[in-house]
Amino acid sequence: MSIAKPMHRFYCPQADFTSQKILITDKDELHHLRDVLRLKPNAAVVLFDGKGGEASGTLLTVASKRAEILISSTRQLQKKRPSLILACALPKRTKFEWIIEKATELGVDEILPMKTARTEIDLKGGRSEKKIVRYQTVAINAAKQSQRSMIPKIHPVTQFASAIDQLTQTTQVIIPSLLGNRKNILHAFQELKSPEGISFLIGPEGDFTPQEYAHAAEKGCIPVTLGETTLKVETAAICALSCANLFFRA
Repeated sequence: MSIAKPMHRFYCPQADFTSQKILITDKDELHHLRDVLRLKPNAAVVLFDGKGGEASGTLLTVASKRAEILISSTRQLQKKRPSLILACALPKRTKFEWIIEKATELGVDEILPMKTARTEIDLKGGRSEKKIVRYQTVAINAAKQSQRSMIPKIHPVTQFASAIDQLTQTTQVIIPSLLGNRKNILHAFQELKSPEGISFLIGPEGDFTPQEYAHAAEKGCIPVTLGETTLKVETAAICALSCANLFFRA
């Protein structure tokens, strides 16, 4: 029994999927199609707009500044519920890009980089804007690789208190904690009644401060445990999302 090989996917956010033919003109997507994959006419491809829209088609022509796709079918996927939001303290080095990649594979809908009391990374001005652009590119590439049709939104870097104020308005916020009274994360999920959205607050390498934990408690955030061992930032983020993805969406 042979296994069908996934078709190559290309991100076309401005494409009109009601058209019979669609052009790929983005230089990065075109470079990937023409120079990396070296696709030839008649190759089967999939286009997606990052918002749930997909179109399957056949490559007609490839030129220096555009590729033409003949569309054979389209579909519109609906967002899964509950929505999953990851609010994560910025770790050192390039760990956050890895977190974005894996969180995208696990179906996260939004990612909010956080600045906490113990966050050692400080992005300001133009540097912050460039990082967000880079983070969004990582999310796009991860969506292509994992066959996702929806690309998670990457928010600007947000202060911890502001993040809680924002997230508690529309989602149930869960905060993995190392101290105090905590629920098993799966037990916490069982107690939620058809939530529209769930947000996870993931602390920095040095953990949240007692004051930050107290503020989260005042705002109604649910403290949970992810197990007996102490997890790194990236491990905690992926563990929490993996549990939610399996519990609510599998």
